[in-house]
Amino acid sequence: MLTLRLPSLVASIRALGPALSGLPGWELMSAGKQHDVLLATTELVTNAIVHGNQSDSSRSVLVTAEINTEEIVIVVADQGPGFDPDTLADPTQVAAREKPSGRGLFVVRQLADRVTVDRSDQSCRVTIIFCRA
Repeated sequence: MLTLRLPSLVASIRALGPALSGLPGWELMSAGKQHDVLLATTELVTNAIVHGNQSDSSRSVLVTAEINTEEIVIVVADQGPGFDPDTLADPTQVAAREKPSGRGLFVVRQLADRVTVDRSDQSCRVTIIFCRA
């Protein structure tokens, strides 16, 4: 199992690739699956830093990752107030296409097999699960 505590700095995202590729079982996944897991995790960590923690370097983002025989489980938690995923605009709609942001969770939902969002007043945790098969 991997546990990373990253400062809320965009530069922290660079640590994800080397950390995930060191997970036992990573090398057994296809290059496509590795790409999808890394892209989805990068999107979530970026959202946690920028939106959840408001790029406040005194806050951190906690990432845990585990590969087991059936699935890859990634959890990204920030110290922000959280969000309601049901209220996010659909980035495929014409009105949202020109906006510079708002696609991260949409991309994650397209890549992962399951996505859950748990939030409280002082934290938000997004769990993504990829089936190994």
